[in-house]
Amino acid sequence: MLKHLNLKGHLLTAISYMIPIVCGAGFLVAIGLAMGGGVPDALVAGKFTIWDALATMGGKALGLLPVVIATGLSYSIAGKPGIAPGFVVGLIANSVGSGFIGGILGGYIAGFLVQAIIKKVKVPNWIKGLMPTLIIPFVASLVSSLIMIYIIGAPIAAFTNWLTSLLQSLGSASNGLMGAVIGVLSAVDFGGPLNKTVYAFVLTLQAEGVKEPLTALQLVNTATPVGFGLAYFIAKLLKKISILKRKSKH
Repeated sequence: MLKHLNLKGHLLTAISYMIPIVCGAGFLVAIGLAMGGGVPDALVAGKFTIWDALATMGGKALGLLPVVIATGLSYSIAGKPGIAPGFVVGLIANSVGSGFIGGILGGYIAGFLVQAIIKKVKVPNWIKGLMPTLIIPFVASLVSSLIMIYIIGAPIAAFTNWLTSLLQSLGSASNGLMGAVIGVLSAVDFGGPLNKTVYAFVLTLQAEGVKEPLTALQLVNTATPVGFGLAYFIAKLLKKISILKRKSKH
């Protein structure tokens, strides 16, 4: 049953939509903060620098990751009619504090609800034209958002807060172990499904202010291109040394 739902496939698709946003927003934040900018509460004209603006743009974009993942999931499951419900339930997940995990579950709920309406609900011909643009988005947004607010939002928020507090209280040894586990899981199928699952997990933590796991993952991701680059230059250097040795013999 679960295999038929293709939960992992939809999640990986949504993550692939989200990665460019994470990368772009991350660069904006990094550049802004590196140049001395900050993230003010409001960008009041004449009271902020270009670096404040860059950091704020990136920070606001990263703050919408639950919305992005929910929209991507719902769209992956139900197509275009799933965009609006996924977007709305993602905003609600942000509002109730359920964060990235809430966005994921909300996206699944919205997407499968839209899919069920499309497949199961029969309507007269005269109203079919309104289904994808009005009725389905309205009903699915309403139902999925109410589920998020009154049923799953509070437990997810409590779990997220507990997980955040637990990870923030870890000592350096525990952080090192967690970094090693993240590195191994990422390297097992570099760029594959397991790697993307780990990526989703560390983004969940990053959205709650726990940045160490994402840092560990970025170090792992950086190691491969740096290694390739070093290998290339070392190979060129060794080749030159070999040529010089051959010339010196002659």
